[in-house]
Amino acid sequence: MPDEILIQEVESIKSKLMLKLQTLAWSAGEKYLYYNAKQPMTDLGISLPKNFRAMKPGVGWASRAVNTIGDRLNFDGFANDEYGVNDLFDKSGANAILNKAKTDALIAGCSFIALLPRDGYIELLPFTATEATGEIDERTGLLSTGLAVVAWDSYVEPVRQDMQGWGKVGLIPRDFFVFGRTWTARYKSNNLVEVVVNPTGRPLLHVLTHRQSADRPFGKSRITNTVRRIVDEVGRLKVRYEIAAEFYSTPQRYINGLAEGTEGNAKLETALGKIWAITKDEDGEHPDIGQLPQMTINQFSEQKKDLARDFCAETALTLRNLGYETANPTSAESLSAMSDDLLLEAQESQEELGREFKEIAISMRMLLNSNDSVPATLENIKPVWKPLFQIDFGSAGDAAYKLIQAMPELAGTTTLYRMLGMSIREAEELTRRKNTRPKSFMQIEEGER
Repeated sequence: MPDEILIQEVESIKSKLMLKLQTLAWSAGEKYLYYNAKQPMTDLGISLPKNFRAMKPGVGWASRAVNTIGDRLNFDGFANDEYGVNDLFDKSGANAILNKAKTDALIAGCSFIALLPRDGYIELLPFTATEATGEIDERTGLLSTGLAVVAWDSYVEPVRQDMQGWGKVGLIPRDFFVFGRTWTARYKSNNLVEVVVNPTGRPLLHVLTHRQSADRPFGKSRITNTVRRIVDEVGRLKVRYEIAAEFYSTPQRYINGLAEGTEGNAKLETALGKIWAITKDEDGEHPDIGQLPQMTINQFSEQKKDLARDFCAETALTLRNLGYETANPTSAESLSAMSDDLLLEAQESQEELGREFKEIAISMRMLLNSNDSVPATLENIKPVWKPLFQIDFGSAGDAAYKLIQAMPELAGTTTLYRMLGMSIREAEELTRRKNTRPKSFMQIEEGER
C-alpha cells in the first residue's frame, strides 16, 4: 500500500485534473457533434416556421475538413531502428491505434495514448479529448501529469428538487487512471485501488496534437470556430432551400373578382393534380384566376457556393473536395498550386505527429527495459510516413533513372527505394542486402583501376 504522502499527492492531482476535464470536455464534445453532422441548428427567429424548426439538415463539410488531410497521414514506421521499435509496435498493434488517435487529434486538437505494461508487451489505449487531459511540461513537451477515464456512470438531473420530473442525462467518471512521472494510479468506482511504480521517469500518458502553439499547448482543431460558423450558415441555408422548394414545386395562385360575400369552398382549395371548377354568377360574370410569379431557387445554390469558397479558404481544401465540379487544371503547375496549401499542412502535421510518435516509442522501450534514461541510439530513430499522394511508378521510375545518372551514389540507397513508394522496412532491407552482397569480378576490377 502506498504511503500517506503519495496518496495525498495522487488525490490532489486527480481533483485538479478532474476539474480541468469537466471544464474542457464540453468544447471538445461540440467538435465531435460537428464532425458527425449532429450539431443543433440555431434558429435566428426571423423567417423559419415552427413546423420546420425540428429539421436537421445534413452538412458533412466538417468531416471533410478532417478526413481529407487525415487520410493522407499514414504512418509507415521508424528508420534507423536498432532497438526493435517497429517490432514492438507490431506486437502492440500500435499503428492501428495511433491512426485512430490521429483522427481524434485533428477533430478536437488533441488526443491521448496511455501505455500499460502487460506480459512481454505494452498495451496502448487511445483516449479522446473528452476522456483525458493533463498538464504539459513546456521544457520537454511531454505531460507532467495526466488523467484518462476508462468507464463512466450515467446520472439524470431532476428538473426541480420538489418535482417528480427528470431532466438532462449526464456522465460522471467511474474508472480512470492518474499518471505521474514515477507512478500510475488506478481508480475503480471512484476509489483508489493501486499505485504502480513507473520506472521511466515520464508519465505513461502521451498527448498527440495538431498545430500546437504557445497559447494552445493542446493543439487546435481542424474544426475551427470559423468552420463551425460556416457549417451553421450552410445548415440554415439548406432549410430555407427546403422551404423555397415547397413553394417552387407548388405555385401559389390567386382569384381576383370574387363576388362579395362568397364563402370558402373546398373546390377552391387546390393541390397538385386537381382542377378548379368555378361557375359564373347570375350576371354571367366570373372571377379572374392568376398565378403569382414563381420564385427562383438558383440564388441558394450560388450562396452555398460562396460559403463553400469561404470554407475552403479556412481549411485549405478545394471546391472539388466538397463535391463541386471544377474546371480541369491547365497544367501540372496549376494542379500543384490547387493542393499546395493542403500539402503544406499535411507535411506540418507529419512533423508534429512524428515527434510525438517517437516519444511514445521511446517510452515503450524504456518501460520494457525498466530504464529511466534514453539511450543515444534510441534517440536516432526517425519517424517515416507513407507518401501523401499516390505515386505514379512510371514517372517515379523515370525520375529515379535520371537521378542515378546524375548522382550514381544514389543507386541502392534507402532514399531511392522510398522515392519508388516502398515502405521504410522494405527500403532498409534492400539497402542492407545490397551492402552485404559480395562484389562481382567486374566491380573488383573496376575498383582496382
